[in-house]
Amino acid sequence: MAYPFIPIGLIAIFAIYCLYLLLYKKDRKKFKTAFYPGLLFIAIWGVLYYFLLR
Repeated sequence: MAYPFIPIGLIAIFAIYCLYLLLYKKDRKKFKTAFYPGLLFIAIWGVLYYFLLR
């Protein structure tokens, strides 16, 4: 029954990676190419979980 916790872990990894790109690498171009598709992925994942676990 760990399936609902998988997205939380993926979101945490995504947030850490985005912070790494912004604060450590200071690479805004690479950040933008990772951030927007990542947000789209999280939004789709959230909609799927909303309808599956409703």
